[in-house]
Amino acid sequence: MSSPDATGVLAEIRDKLALLTRLEAEHGFGVVIEDLAALEPLPDLPGVAEAYSLLGRVEGDNFRFRPPEEIASPAAWSAYTVDPDDPMGSPLPIGHEVWSIPKGLRGEIPGGAAIFLDIEDLEVYWMEPGAYMFQYEHPDDDVEYTVLAPDLATFFNDWVLGPGYPDLVATVLGPGVRDRRLRKGRHAGEYADNWRRLLITAGLSS
Repeated sequence: MSSPDATGVLAEIRDKLALLTRLEAEHGFGVVIEDLAALEPLPDLPGVAEAYSLLGRVEGDNFRFRPPEEIASPAAWSAYTVDPDDPMGSPLPIGHEVWSIPKGLRGEIPGGAAIFLDIEDLEVYWMEPGAYMFQYEHPDDDVEYTVLAPDLATFFNDWVLGPGYPDLVATVLGPGVRDRRLRKGRHAGEYADNWRRLLITAGLSS
């Protein structure tokens, strides 16, 4: 993650997070944006620790993104083992949907269905939990999955902090969740998803 293009993406993430943090403080949408101590780079996963060193944790009504424990340090990564029976090669969960979890339980449950990072080619992809289980039972059959981005930084920049966010919601949770609007209160008619409202206020998404 040392190319000029990669460095530029990381700079964009840094600037976007600064803007979103300021707007959240001003408007109080109720999202979570937390800093994280810089993670040590991992040669096997170029760009992954660098991206999470900027992002830390972000959470809105639909998703929670935070570093998986496996990349907390080089020692943690060295201890990670690939399950030989995992047909997808033991990808890393880089975030989870939380829409399916009651808000009162989100502090106790890490998340619902995961969004994955392929540890070989570093692509970020979404796969229905049912399809994952089917692949376990039928490893020789093809299953559907959606590649979201070629690397983690691009995923965060475009799909979490940028114009691709509504499509991320539609891909993982369905167009009905993406298009839900508030029916009551001061913000009636606006999107129900507080992270999307923050991005719209920042001019980063529609």
